[in-house]
Amino acid sequence: MKRIMKKSAMVLLLVGLLVGASNCIMEERIIELVVTNESCADFDQNSIAVIFASTVIVDYAMEIDQALEDNDVSRSDIVSARIVSVSYGATQFNQSHDWNISGAVNVRRIDVQDGPAAVFDYTSQSVADALGKTIPAVLNPDGVAILNRALDAYVAGGNPILEFELANGGVSPTPSQLNPIIFSWKSCVVTQIVTKKDIDVPDPF
Repeated sequence: MKRIMKKSAMVLLLVGLLVGASNCIMEERIIELVVTNESCADFDQNSIAVIFASTVIVDYAMEIDQALEDNDVSRSDIVSARIVSVSYGATQFNQSHDWNISGAVNVRRIDVQDGPAAVFDYTSQSVADALGKTIPAVLNPDGVAILNRALDAYVAGGNPILEFELANGGVSPTPSQLNPIIFSWKSCVVTQIVTKKDIDVPDPF
């Protein structure tokens, strides 16, 4: 019974606050809202070669549109947008022995001619150790520049489309017809978008 009474008192207090707020003069304020978007490319690999490549196309503009819509802001509200981090990891791997791989994830725009360039490199990465992990990678300036130019184009009204490439250049041990390397790989790029938003707040004066 005491618990019910406490809840009732809290509801009455909230009502009182709302009534008090309704008598206040509201003032319009502009705040900055940071929207974080993660764009990922999933690669499925089955190879008997040391050097192999897979590509995935990402509609970058559509993904950013969705991230903005989820936060109730629009493209015209953007103040700035930049790439802040990249990561990778294996999403599927169940072979009887491990592989160590080396290579890069490249990016290019296919809506205009820009790239390709490496977003990041990986060296002697154990596939088994990467399974289920999100591994941060060091950003490559050339690849990041392509992504940031795509963001600038988006803010200006464009619709950038990206092609990510998993370009592997080394495998140990060496795959073969009887022993192919089979795994799935995810590479993600994190974008931070600073937007402005108008809100109404009570003016205490």
